[in-house]
Amino acid sequence: MKPAHEVKVLVVEDDPYFTRILEKRLRAEGYQVSTAGDGRAGMRAIVQEEPDLVISDWMMPEVDGLELCQSVKTGLREAAPYFILLTAKGEMSDKLLALETGADDYLIKPCDQVELLARVRAGIRIVSLTQSLRRSLAELRANVVPKPGSSSGSGPVTVCTSCRRVAGVDGRWRELEAFLLERLGVPVNTCACPECVARRKAA
Repeated sequence: MKPAHEVKVLVVEDDPYFTRILEKRLRAEGYQVSTAGDGRAGMRAIVQEEPDLVISDWMMPEVDGLELCQSVKTGLREAAPYFILLTAKGEMSDKLLALETGADDYLIKPCDQVELLARVRAGIRIVSLTQSLRRSLAELRANVVPKPGSSSGSGPVTVCTSCRRVAGVDGRWRELEAFLLERLGVPVNTCACPECVARRKAA
């Protein structure tokens, strides 16, 4: 997980008093905090500063939090920050709309500061795990899959046709799950695909 001092949090809120309180609490946690007073300024800050997490009010003039969230999630896709939407709208339909638009979390104002900070920490854990997985996948592609027209790299993966074990660059043969765990850094679950299940039943 990222150290707190490396985490960038952006607060998009048109209430200066609430912004100051939230900024103070987040800085006390060690985060790098920046603020924006409306959705337009928030969009510019997201593009320029690339925050890990955004806390945005829903109800703001011109560009509201829902529009900001939708634009960010649609435009940046996988690179979009974790998005927590704050609002006085407490109806279930509003919550569903926010989540369907792309918000990762949703809190009703006035919200408890302790709960909000807990949601922020949970969001940062998710961001850190996602970034770590992307780095591992990038390293796997760089080390295993050769670029078209290039002879550099370790070449394609060698898999035994009988036992399905994989040959590593060190010459050792590993189970496929162990090989992926070593390269990706995450455990691999195994199960039978629907076609195999059907063939077993037919047999």
